[in-house]
Amino acid sequence: MIKHLLKIIWSQRKINIWIFAELLVVTGAVWWMNDQLYADMRTYYSPMGYDISNSWRFKLDLFSPSAAGYVSEENYTSSGHEDLVRLQSQIKQHPAVENVCIAFFSAPYSFGNSWTNILPVDGDTTFREQSFQCRYVSPEYFDMFRITDIQGNSITRQIEGEHSPVVVSEDMALKFFQTKDVRGKQIKYPSEDSERMTIAAVSVPYRDNGFLRSEAFFYKLITPQNINGFFDRYSAKVAEFCVRMKQSFSQDEMNDFLREMGDRLAANNLYVYSANSIEYYRNIQISEKIDQQDRKLSLMIFLLINVLFGVIGTFWLRGQSRQAEVGLRIALGANKMNIKYFMYMEGLLILFLTIPFTLIFALNLIFFDMPDTYRLPYTIGRFLITFCGTYLLMSVMICIGIRLPVRKAEQIAPAEALHYE
Repeated sequence: MIKHLLKIIWSQRKINIWIFAELLVVTGAVWWMNDQLYADMRTYYSPMGYDISNSWRFKLDLFSPSAAGYVSEENYTSSGHEDLVRLQSQIKQHPAVENVCIAFFSAPYSFGNSWTNILPVDGDTTFREQSFQCRYVSPEYFDMFRITDIQGNSITRQIEGEHSPVVVSEDMALKFFQTKDVRGKQIKYPSEDSERMTIAAVSVPYRDNGFLRSEAFFYKLITPQNINGFFDRYSAKVAEFCVRMKQSFSQDEMNDFLREMGDRLAANNLYVYSANSIEYYRNIQISEKIDQQDRKLSLMIFLLINVLFGVIGTFWLRGQSRQAEVGLRIALGANKMNIKYFMYMEGLLILFLTIPFTLIFALNLIFFDMPDTYRLPYTIGRFLITFCGTYLLMSVMICIGIRLPVRKAEQIAPAEALHYE
């Protein structure tokens, strides 16, 4: 049957060459867009490495000298970090609060951007000129955002009692030591006399937002031994003060909660003046990316609609021109189902003849590293999914394009079909 179909396609090559060229261009374009969409979707729905549900970021500030609660310098008996820890304790005591943590430039979706040079001790030292993101967090940070180690265990328990502990991401462990089992190994800053920091745990990969891949980074723990150093560089009001509630709160409910807390939201001159959910910051950070994704998806849908109408129109005209042939076959006793199957197979065969050419096009793009391989490595599985998905989609559209004229042709009366002949 395939041989017979090929003979028919060849005998009508003047028409079929244009259909073939159209399918070739469209299939290549649809495969490219499918591959881009696949990379975006796989990246977006990959695990983030943390959980921001019911999480809020409280905004901090200092009372001005003219404010009613201002504490003058001569009456000030505590330091900035003591005020921050006291505020943390006061808020955590509320029964609606699950956890509170402190971070500097490290909360999810905070646009944190603290980078530093770091080197492995007794490891690969070729990273001397490379910077890595450092997240400064209190030990509660991991339970707050439910960040675990690569075995799914609590990180907080692993860093308890450690002196100057650090937690590295899985990406950094592999980059520095080519293994995930790096507990007890050490890293240090490039200067010769810098302190060696012991790796207490390896965290799961962490992505800044849904459109980015995870990168190598490490956590520097804020402990009682080093907390003064942070406040030598940063004011308490720039701290990212994050709170997880036990239940979901709307913005109005959170505003009511802040009013209920009253004086407990202040510690000397440090006070909380508002709160926004972490999801609010997430929406701000990814809004532009979402718009870009929507435009890309809209463009693909528009292309597919045009392809659908183009394919339907092409095969409609082709079917219309062959109504006499179809009707004559029916008049001579051919089975309608067989004729319908025959027409579908003919259209699909033209499509499948484009496979070698589309394959050459795709492999050339892959060879020149045109697809997005930074966020998602190019694998055989990715290629098969996007390539086979493209041909499946094109097959469906061709079948729709063939179905309408074939249905009309099979309704022709035998006498009319013979009249055509």
